[in-house]
Amino acid sequence: MTTITPDLSSPEFDPRDAVLDAALALLESRAAHMLTVDEWVGLARAVAACQGMQTVGYLTDRDLDQVAEDEMDWDTERDGPLPEVEPD
Repeated sequence: MTTITPDLSSPEFDPRDAVLDAALALLESRAAHMLTVDEWVGLARAVAACQGMQTVGYLTDRDLDQVAEDEMDWDTERDGPLPEVEPD
């Protein structure tokens, strides 16, 4: 992944685009297992809200399994469906 520093003096520069680009890069880092699922869900929610999507679109199947197993705060309407977890 190549990081491009935006030209802050450009009249076309929109700081929201820079934040979104940075957040998307972090989401890619999570896919490589470099952040905790708690940190990841918060970021995924923010990016999803900016893009009019659901959180599940930015989480791996493993992340979703962990969210379900840990019984994390989850709003199916906002965040999307979680996989069914079999009780122990």
